[in-house]
Amino acid sequence: MPRISRRRFAVTAGIPAMLALTAGGFLLAQGAKASNTIAIDVNMSKNLGTVSNYANGLNTATFDGHLNDSASTSAIAAAGITALRYPGGSTADAYRWQTNTTVDGLGYANPNNDFDDFMGIAHKTGASPIITVNYGSGTAAEAAAWVKYANVTKHYGVKYWELGNEIPGDGTYGAAWEHEEKPKGATTYANNIADYITQMKAADPSIKVGAVLTTYNSWPDGLVASQYGDTADWNTTVLKRDGANLDFVIVHDYPTSKSESQLLTQYQNIASVISHTRAEINQYAGSNAPNIQIMITETNASFESDSAPAALYAADSYMTFLQNGVTNIDWWDLHNGPSTTSTLPDGATDFGDGGVLSAGGCTGSVCEPAANTPFPAYYGLQAVGAFAPAGAQMIGTTSSDATVTSYAVKTSTGVNLMLVNHSAQSSEPVAVTYDGFTAGSVTSAQQFSEATKKLQTISGTDAHALALPPYSITVLKLSGSSAAPTASCTVASSFVAWPGGYTANVKITNTGPAAVSSWKITFGLPSQQRVLVSWNATHSQSGQTVTAQPVSYDKTIPAGATLPFGFNASDSGTATQPSWYALNGVRCSS
Repeated sequence: MPRISRRRFAVTAGIPAMLALTAGGFLLAQGAKASNTIAIDVNMSKNLGTVSNYANGLNTATFDGHLNDSASTSAIAAAGITALRYPGGSTADAYRWQTNTTVDGLGYANPNNDFDDFMGIAHKTGASPIITVNYGSGTAAEAAAWVKYANVTKHYGVKYWELGNEIPGDGTYGAAWEHEEKPKGATTYANNIADYITQMKAADPSIKVGAVLTTYNSWPDGLVASQYGDTADWNTTVLKRDGANLDFVIVHDYPTSKSESQLLTQYQNIASVISHTRAEINQYAGSNAPNIQIMITETNASFESDSAPAALYAADSYMTFLQNGVTNIDWWDLHNGPSTTSTLPDGATDFGDGGVLSAGGCTGSVCEPAANTPFPAYYGLQAVGAFAPAGAQMIGTTSSDATVTSYAVKTSTGVNLMLVNHSAQSSEPVAVTYDGFTAGSVTSAQQFSEATKKLQTISGTDAHALALPPYSITVLKLSGSSAAPTASCTVASSFVAWPGGYTANVKITNTGPAAVSSWKITFGLPSQQRVLVSWNATHSQSGQTVTAQPVSYDKTIPAGATLPFGFNASDSGTATQPSWYALNGVRCSS
């Protein structure tokens, strides 16, 4: 689990982070330019999922002296932040919510920042709360009382509850920055949170609870703390013990970079981190695995925190996480405070401040701008908020050159396009084509650049051709029309009966004119049948309707292609095959 120097108990603590070595790259076609113009293609038939209501998140902290500032609240709302995490990183494992205090010597809880104060900010900004309960020095009963107070007494409706913060950093694997009063080890954590889950859900069965995991390919991923009785690594232990009762898992992701160019490629590692995490969930969490969400409740650039590249990384990383199925991403932090200062390549000062808003502090004689002045990373989050509202459908794009990353979403009013230029020096011309969408007018255009260091409205933009300034984020909102091709399919199946059930091997052929992404196949069973197991698909059953959806490696059925999958079903009577199959709601012919 990576660490950087950032304020956790309102003081600094750090341990080197390990870079994820496996390259991802979700949308880009890498390579040299074929011409001076970069080609962007928007493919309306490639559905990458829906933006969740909790997607664009931000950390807050009880130690923050500016949390209740009206300027801070206004900035949160203006950025389109949809989730706020509280009470603030490692502070959570030393925080007593009932008294708004911390364990002696472990940080500070501002008297004006208790839970009710925080909920007031969440309500003013329209953001949903994510609460980290005190595992390190608290109890299951204390956590359950918090749930009851929040949702039964006050009717706040807090949905997501984290079971501690970065608990593997309690000394289990050597390094210790997380306050912990319980015995160490993954086994201890896994056993203890089972009681937390039981008591918290007894207080409010509707909540979702999440467990801390380590980050793939980052310390201490894969290590086994046998000295504390563990027989497997952290993630395996926790998922095997608690997977049946978890609603989400918690991953923190802090890239390690030594240059701006390296920082701007770090988003390419995200797909690998998420796919490995999902594979672990699928392997160890049993039948509940498809229901477990992944949430990135801490991340930031961790290099040149107050630079334009940090804003670009925010935009790239948030969208890449979302396209890979993550529910929520929370930047660290709203306010953080200055650390080591340096001069950026553009001559500006980097204050080493991981906050998106200035805390107005000083390091020696070097002082930040006035409190609540936005740093560039703020505008990266604001660009995401403007581009990808909750409920938007993410659409596949390609770019002919890695210098410019591209993202698109479909909304109720048209299509939004976001283009990120990674070039430090060059204005990059792009030509945009739309497959399955006829672009009309540009109804809104906003742009952040290193030159302006603000997300501001621009005019005179074209939906098909534009030039992107160096180190910039451009968000276009387009009117237009799309005619989604009608899905059509054929089905063929083989059927082998055995005592008490049968095996069916099914082949669904996409006979429509376009590829079907994020497909969903439904079929009906007789009343006495239940699907026991499936392969090449994940399945769920409601009554007699079974829904089969993609596994990670098979999310698209190209036009003319055949998808094979199968299942075993139990049958208390005469084994009978399903009478119908449908692809994305359209019945298949046999």
